[in-house]
Amino acid sequence: MSQAEITEPLPDVDGDHPPRFTRALVGHERPQRDFLDALQGHRLPHAWLLSGPEGIGKASFAYMVARALLSNPNPQTIESLSPVTDTPETQLIENSVHPDLYVLNRRYNLKTEKFRGDIRVEDTREMKKSFELSASRGGWRIAIIDSIDEMNKSGVNALLKLIEEPPEKCLFLIVCHNPGRVLDTIRSRCRSLSFGALDEGQLQQIIAGRLEGMDENEAAAAAFLADGSAGRALLLAEMGGFDLYRDMVGVLEGLPQLDVEALHGLAGRFGARSEPASFRLFCYLFSGWLHRVVRAASTGQAFQPVFQGEAELVARLVSHDLPLEPALSLWEKVQHQVRQVEGLNLDKKQAILEWFAMLADILRAKSA
Repeated sequence: MSQAEITEPLPDVDGDHPPRFTRALVGHERPQRDFLDALQGHRLPHAWLLSGPEGIGKASFAYMVARALLSNPNPQTIESLSPVTDTPETQLIENSVHPDLYVLNRRYNLKTEKFRGDIRVEDTREMKKSFELSASRGGWRIAIIDSIDEMNKSGVNALLKLIEEPPEKCLFLIVCHNPGRVLDTIRSRCRSLSFGALDEGQLQQIIAGRLEGMDENEAAAAAFLADGSAGRALLLAEMGGFDLYRDMVGVLEGLPQLDVEALHGLAGRFGARSEPASFRLFCYLFSGWLHRVVRAASTGQAFQPVFQGEAELVARLVSHDLPLEPALSLWEKVQHQVRQVEGLNLDKKQAILEWFAMLADILRAKSA
Protein backbone atom coordinates (compact mmCIF):
# COMPACT_ATOMS: atom_id res chain seq x y z
CA MET A 1 0.00 0.00 0.00
CA SER A 2 1.43 3.39 -0.95
CA GLN A 3 1.25 6.50 1.21
CA ALA A 4 -1.21 7.98 -1.29
CA GLU A 5 -3.65 5.12 -0.70
CA ILE A 6 -3.83 5.72 3.05
CA THR A 7 -7.27 7.09 3.87
CA GLU A 8 -6.87 7.24 7.66
CA PRO A 9 -4.11 8.98 9.63
CA LEU A 10 -1.35 6.71 10.84
CA PRO A 11 -1.15 6.08 14.58
CA ASP A 12 1.33 8.15 16.53
CA VAL A 13 4.31 6.38 18.10
CA ASP A 14 3.73 8.50 21.23
CA GLY A 15 0.07 7.53 21.64
CA ASP A 16 -2.72 9.97 22.37
CA HIS A 17 -0.55 12.74 23.82
CA PRO A 18 2.37 13.34 21.44
CA PRO A 19 4.97 15.76 22.86
CA ARG A 20 4.55 18.13 19.91
CA PHE A 21 1.21 19.19 21.45
CA THR A 22 2.68 20.16 24.82
CA ARG A 23 2.09 23.90 25.20
CA ALA A 24 3.58 24.38 28.68
CA LEU A 25 6.42 22.45 30.25
CA VAL A 26 5.99 21.59 33.93
CA GLY A 27 9.30 21.59 35.82
CA HIS A 28 12.76 21.37 34.17
CA GLU A 29 13.56 25.04 34.85
CA ARG A 30 17.33 24.40 34.89
CA PRO A 31 17.68 22.86 31.39
CA GLN A 32 15.41 25.59 29.97
CA ARG A 33 17.58 28.27 31.53
CA ASP A 34 20.83 26.63 30.37
CA PHE A 35 19.60 26.43 26.78
CA LEU A 36 18.40 30.05 26.76
CA ASP A 37 21.70 31.24 28.25
CA ALA A 38 23.57 29.57 25.38
CA LEU A 39 21.15 30.99 22.83
CA GLN A 40 21.21 34.55 24.16
CA GLY A 41 24.98 34.46 24.56
CA HIS A 42 25.50 33.55 20.90
CA ARG A 43 27.10 30.27 22.04
CA LEU A 44 24.51 27.82 20.71
CA PRO A 45 26.03 24.37 20.04
CA HIS A 46 24.68 22.62 16.96
CA ALA A 47 23.92 19.34 18.81
CA TRP A 48 22.30 18.76 22.19
CA LEU A 49 21.96 15.49 24.10
CA LEU A 50 18.76 15.64 26.18
CA SER A 51 19.18 12.91 28.77
CA GLY A 52 17.02 11.61 31.59
CA PRO A 53 14.40 8.96 32.42
CA GLU A 54 11.88 8.09 29.73
CA GLY A 55 8.63 10.06 29.62
CA ILE A 56 9.66 13.07 31.72
CA GLY A 57 9.40 15.76 29.04
CA LYS A 58 12.64 15.68 27.03
CA ALA A 59 10.87 15.43 23.67
CA SER A 60 8.37 18.11 24.73
CA PHE A 61 11.34 20.36 25.50
CA ALA A 62 12.81 19.61 22.05
CA TYR A 63 9.57 20.60 20.33
CA MET A 64 9.42 23.81 22.37
CA VAL A 65 12.93 24.71 21.23
CA ALA A 66 11.94 24.00 17.63
CA ARG A 67 8.83 26.16 17.85
CA ALA A 68 10.73 29.02 19.46
CA LEU A 69 13.56 29.05 16.92
CA LEU A 70 11.39 28.50 13.85
CA SER A 71 8.87 31.15 14.94
CA ASN A 72 11.34 33.90 15.79
CA PRO A 73 13.53 35.70 13.22
CA ASN A 74 15.75 36.93 16.09
CA PRO A 75 16.27 33.86 18.33
CA GLN A 76 18.63 35.73 20.68
CA THR A 77 15.64 37.76 21.89
CA ILE A 78 13.75 34.66 23.10
CA GLU A 79 13.29 34.90 26.86
CA SER A 80 11.14 31.82 27.49
CA LEU A 81 10.36 28.48 25.86
CA SER A 82 7.22 27.77 27.89
CA PRO A 83 4.34 28.40 27.49
CA VAL A 84 4.24 28.17 23.71
CA THR A 85 2.93 31.07 21.67
CA ASP A 86 0.46 30.26 18.90
CA THR A 87 2.12 31.09 15.57
CA PRO A 88 1.80 29.74 12.01
CA GLU A 89 5.03 27.83 12.65
CA THR A 90 3.49 26.24 15.74
CA GLN A 91 0.53 25.02 13.73
CA LEU A 92 2.81 23.50 11.07
CA ILE A 93 4.87 21.71 13.73
CA GLU A 94 1.85 20.35 15.55
CA ASN A 95 0.47 19.07 12.24
CA SER A 96 3.85 17.41 11.50
CA VAL A 97 4.26 19.32 8.23
CA HIS A 98 6.87 21.97 8.96
CA PRO A 99 9.40 21.79 6.09
CA ASP A 100 12.38 22.77 8.27
CA LEU A 101 11.77 20.28 11.10
CA TYR A 102 12.75 16.64 10.68
CA VAL A 103 11.60 14.19 13.35
CA LEU A 104 13.49 10.89 13.42
CA ASN A 105 11.65 8.17 15.32
CA ARG A 106 10.37 4.63 14.87
CA ARG A 107 8.26 4.38 11.73
CA TYR A 108 4.91 2.65 11.34
CA ASN A 109 5.04 -0.53 9.26
CA LEU A 110 1.94 -0.62 7.05
CA LYS A 111 2.32 -4.33 6.32
CA THR A 112 2.46 -5.48 9.92
CA GLU A 113 0.38 -2.57 11.24
CA LYS A 114 2.90 -2.10 14.03
CA PHE A 115 5.71 0.30 14.80
CA ARG A 116 9.16 -0.94 13.93
CA GLY A 117 11.33 -2.13 16.79
CA ASP A 118 14.08 0.39 16.07
CA ILE A 119 15.00 3.39 13.94
CA ARG A 120 16.42 2.10 10.67
CA VAL A 121 19.64 3.39 9.15
CA GLU A 122 17.64 4.20 6.00
CA ASP A 123 15.59 6.71 7.98
CA THR A 124 18.76 8.34 9.30
CA ARG A 125 20.16 8.62 5.79
CA GLU A 126 16.89 10.17 4.63
CA MET A 127 17.31 12.79 7.35
CA LYS A 128 20.85 13.45 6.15
CA LYS A 129 19.58 14.09 2.61
CA SER A 130 16.99 16.56 3.88
CA PHE A 131 19.72 18.56 5.61
CA GLU A 132 21.62 18.91 2.34
CA LEU A 133 18.83 21.22 1.15
CA SER A 134 18.43 24.89 2.02
CA ALA A 135 15.95 25.90 4.68
CA SER A 136 12.53 26.33 3.08
CA ARG A 137 11.68 29.38 5.15
CA GLY A 138 15.14 30.94 5.24
CA GLY A 139 15.99 30.25 8.87
CA TRP A 140 16.96 27.26 10.96
CA ARG A 141 16.72 23.59 10.08
CA ILE A 142 16.10 21.41 13.11
CA ALA A 143 16.16 17.66 13.74
CA ILE A 144 14.56 15.95 16.72
CA ILE A 145 15.90 12.42 17.24
CA ASP A 146 13.50 10.57 19.51
CA SER A 147 15.34 8.61 20.64
CA ILE A 148 18.96 7.62 20.12
CA ASP A 149 18.30 4.58 22.34
CA GLU A 150 16.15 3.12 19.54
CA MET A 151 18.70 3.60 16.76
CA ASN A 152 20.69 0.63 15.52
CA LYS A 153 24.48 0.77 15.28
CA SER A 154 24.53 1.76 11.61
CA GLY A 155 22.01 4.52 12.26
CA VAL A 156 24.09 5.93 15.12
CA ASN A 157 27.17 5.98 12.89
CA ALA A 158 25.23 7.81 10.19
CA LEU A 159 24.08 10.36 12.78
CA LEU A 160 27.66 10.77 13.98
CA LYS A 161 28.84 11.65 10.47
CA LEU A 162 26.10 14.27 10.21
CA ILE A 163 26.87 16.04 13.49
CA GLU A 164 30.63 15.84 12.86
CA GLU A 165 30.23 18.12 9.83
CA PRO A 166 26.93 19.91 10.42
CA PRO A 167 25.39 22.15 7.76
CA GLU A 168 25.08 25.83 8.61
CA LYS A 169 22.22 26.92 10.90
CA CYS A 170 21.23 23.35 11.78
CA LEU A 171 20.30 22.16 15.23
CA PHE A 172 20.15 18.53 16.41
CA LEU A 173 18.10 17.76 19.51
CA ILE A 174 18.87 14.17 20.54
CA VAL A 175 16.56 12.56 23.11
CA CYS A 176 18.39 9.99 25.24
CA HIS A 177 16.98 7.74 27.99
CA ASN A 178 20.23 5.92 28.84
CA PRO A 179 23.19 8.30 28.46
CA GLY A 180 25.64 5.67 29.73
CA ARG A 181 25.09 3.70 26.52
CA VAL A 182 25.77 6.60 24.17
CA LEU A 183 29.03 6.44 22.19
CA ASP A 184 31.74 8.76 23.51
CA THR A 185 32.14 10.11 19.97
CA ILE A 186 28.48 11.21 19.99
CA ARG A 187 28.62 12.62 23.51
CA SER A 188 31.79 14.61 22.83
CA ARG A 189 30.10 16.44 19.94
CA CYS A 190 26.99 17.38 21.92
CA ARG A 191 26.16 19.79 24.70
CA SER A 192 24.46 17.76 27.43
CA LEU A 193 21.28 18.77 29.22
CA SER A 194 20.12 16.57 32.09
CA PHE A 195 16.43 16.25 32.94
CA GLY A 196 15.43 14.95 36.36
CA ALA A 197 12.34 13.02 37.39
CA LEU A 198 9.26 15.11 38.20
CA ASP A 199 7.83 15.12 41.71
CA GLU A 200 4.35 13.82 42.51
CA GLY A 201 2.87 17.32 42.77
CA GLN A 202 4.10 18.19 39.29
CA LEU A 203 2.74 14.93 37.90
CA GLN A 204 -0.67 15.58 39.44
CA GLN A 205 -0.60 19.04 37.86
CA ILE A 206 0.06 17.48 34.46
CA ILE A 207 -2.72 14.92 34.90
CA ALA A 208 -5.19 17.60 35.95
CA GLY A 209 -4.26 19.71 32.93
CA ARG A 210 -4.74 16.85 30.46
CA LEU A 211 -7.58 14.85 32.00
CA GLU A 212 -10.36 17.03 33.33
CA GLY A 213 -12.59 15.44 35.95
CA MET A 214 -10.04 12.80 36.92
CA ASP A 215 -10.66 11.40 40.41
CA GLU A 216 -8.15 12.95 42.81
CA ASN A 217 -7.31 9.64 44.49
CA GLU A 218 -6.68 7.93 41.16
CA ALA A 219 -4.58 10.88 39.98
CA ALA A 220 -2.52 10.73 43.19
CA ALA A 221 -1.99 6.98 42.78
CA ALA A 222 -0.94 7.43 39.15
CA ALA A 223 1.52 10.17 40.16
CA PHE A 224 3.02 7.94 42.86
CA LEU A 225 3.33 4.85 40.66
CA ALA A 226 4.74 6.77 37.67
CA ASP A 227 8.15 7.20 39.32
CA GLY A 228 8.67 10.73 38.03
CA SER A 229 7.50 10.13 34.44
CA ALA A 230 4.76 12.37 33.03
CA GLY A 231 4.12 10.05 30.10
CA ARG A 232 3.72 7.08 32.40
CA ALA A 233 1.48 9.02 34.80
CA LEU A 234 -0.89 9.93 31.95
CA LEU A 235 -0.91 6.35 30.70
CA LEU A 236 -1.72 5.05 34.18
CA ALA A 237 -4.51 7.58 34.59
CA GLU A 238 -6.05 7.03 31.16
CA MET A 239 -5.83 3.25 30.94
CA GLY A 240 -7.17 2.34 34.37
CA GLY A 241 -3.79 1.74 35.97
CA PHE A 242 -5.37 2.33 39.39
CA ASP A 243 -7.77 -0.63 38.95
CA LEU A 244 -5.16 -2.80 37.23
CA TYR A 245 -2.71 -2.31 40.10
CA ARG A 246 -5.42 -3.16 42.63
CA ASP A 247 -6.29 -6.38 40.78
CA MET A 248 -2.62 -7.31 40.50
CA VAL A 249 -2.11 -6.86 44.24
CA GLY A 250 -5.24 -8.95 44.83
CA VAL A 251 -3.63 -11.88 43.01
CA LEU A 252 -0.33 -11.39 44.83
CA GLU A 253 -1.94 -11.34 48.29
CA GLY A 254 -2.00 -15.15 48.50
CA LEU A 255 1.76 -15.60 47.94
CA PRO A 256 3.47 -18.00 48.06
CA GLN A 257 0.23 -19.64 46.93
CA LEU A 258 -1.54 -18.29 43.86
CA ASP A 259 -5.22 -18.21 43.05
CA VAL A 260 -4.92 -19.86 39.63
CA GLU A 261 -8.35 -18.76 38.44
CA ALA A 262 -7.76 -15.13 39.45
CA LEU A 263 -4.29 -15.18 37.90
CA HIS A 264 -5.59 -16.51 34.57
CA GLY A 265 -8.31 -13.89 34.64
CA LEU A 266 -5.73 -11.14 35.13
CA ALA A 267 -3.29 -12.45 32.51
CA GLY A 268 -6.13 -13.13 30.08
CA ARG A 269 -6.73 -9.39 29.69
CA PHE A 270 -3.65 -9.14 27.49
CA GLY A 271 -4.67 -11.27 24.55
CA ALA A 272 -3.91 -10.67 20.87
CA ARG A 273 -6.69 -8.08 20.52
CA SER A 274 -5.84 -6.09 23.63
CA GLU A 275 -4.43 -2.56 23.45
CA PRO A 276 -0.62 -2.97 23.12
CA ALA A 277 0.03 -0.22 25.66
CA SER A 278 -1.95 -2.14 28.29
CA PHE A 279 0.62 -4.95 28.37
CA ARG A 280 3.50 -2.49 28.78
CA LEU A 281 1.55 -0.78 31.54
CA PHE A 282 1.03 -4.04 33.41
CA CYS A 283 4.70 -5.00 33.03
CA TYR A 284 5.71 -1.63 34.43
CA LEU A 285 3.36 -2.03 37.42
CA PHE A 286 4.53 -5.56 38.18
CA SER A 287 8.26 -4.86 37.79
CA GLY A 288 7.88 -1.61 39.77
CA TRP A 289 6.10 -3.42 42.61
CA LEU A 290 8.78 -6.12 42.64
CA HIS A 291 11.55 -3.53 42.66
CA ARG A 292 10.00 -1.66 45.61
CA VAL A 293 9.63 -4.94 47.53
CA VAL A 294 13.29 -5.85 46.91
CA ARG A 295 14.36 -2.36 47.97
CA ALA A 296 12.33 -2.61 51.18
CA ALA A 297 13.85 -6.02 51.94
CA SER A 298 17.43 -4.98 51.20
CA THR A 299 17.48 -1.51 52.81
CA GLY A 300 14.86 -1.72 55.52
CA GLN A 301 13.02 1.27 54.03
CA ALA A 302 9.30 1.32 54.61
CA PHE A 303 7.19 0.10 51.69
CA GLN A 304 4.63 2.72 50.71
CA PRO A 305 1.36 0.96 49.84
CA VAL A 306 -1.31 2.14 47.43
CA PHE A 307 -4.12 -0.15 48.62
CA GLN A 308 -5.22 -1.47 51.98
CA GLY A 309 -3.65 -4.84 52.72
CA GLU A 310 -0.66 -4.26 50.48
CA ALA A 311 1.61 -3.22 53.35
CA GLU A 312 0.75 -6.38 55.27
CA LEU A 313 1.57 -8.52 52.22
CA VAL A 314 4.98 -6.94 51.77
CA ALA A 315 5.74 -7.07 55.51
CA ARG A 316 5.00 -10.80 55.45
CA LEU A 317 7.30 -11.35 52.45
CA VAL A 318 10.11 -9.31 53.97
CA SER A 319 9.78 -10.93 57.40
CA HIS A 320 10.33 -14.32 55.80
CA ASP A 321 13.70 -13.18 54.40
CA LEU A 322 12.75 -12.70 50.77
CA PRO A 323 15.59 -14.20 48.66
CA LEU A 324 16.97 -10.99 47.16
CA GLU A 325 19.14 -12.36 44.36
CA PRO A 326 16.44 -14.54 42.72
CA ALA A 327 13.86 -11.76 43.17
CA LEU A 328 16.19 -9.23 41.56
CA SER A 329 16.88 -11.67 38.72
CA LEU A 330 13.14 -11.96 38.12
CA TRP A 331 12.85 -8.18 38.01
CA GLU A 332 15.62 -8.03 35.41
CA LYS A 333 13.95 -10.81 33.42
CA VAL A 334 10.67 -8.90 33.28
CA GLN A 335 12.49 -5.75 32.19
CA HIS A 336 14.26 -7.64 29.42
CA GLN A 337 11.29 -9.61 28.15
CA VAL A 338 8.78 -6.78 27.74
CA ARG A 339 9.99 -5.58 24.33
CA GLN A 340 10.99 -9.11 23.32
CA VAL A 341 7.44 -10.36 23.87
CA GLU A 342 6.01 -7.46 21.89
CA GLY A 343 8.61 -7.41 19.14
CA LEU A 344 8.34 -11.15 18.42
CA ASN A 345 4.58 -11.21 18.99
CA LEU A 346 4.92 -13.83 21.74
CA ASP A 347 2.10 -14.93 24.04
CA LYS A 348 1.65 -12.09 26.57
CA LYS A 349 -0.61 -14.13 28.83
CA GLN A 350 1.91 -16.95 29.03
CA ALA A 351 4.71 -14.53 29.89
CA ILE A 352 2.72 -13.12 32.82
CA LEU A 353 1.80 -16.59 34.08
CA GLU A 354 5.49 -17.56 34.03
CA TRP A 355 6.56 -14.46 35.95
CA PHE A 356 4.03 -15.03 38.71
CA ALA A 357 4.91 -18.74 38.89
CA MET A 358 8.61 -17.86 39.19
CA LEU A 359 7.88 -15.47 42.07
CA ALA A 360 5.82 -18.10 43.86
CA ASP A 361 8.59 -20.69 43.35
CA ILE A 362 11.19 -18.27 44.79
CA LEU A 363 9.12 -17.88 47.96
CA ARG A 364 8.30 -21.59 48.27
CA ALA A 365 11.98 -22.51 47.89
CA LYS A 366 12.81 -20.25 50.82
CA SER A 367 10.13 -21.69 53.07
CA ALA A 368 10.93 -25.33 52.15
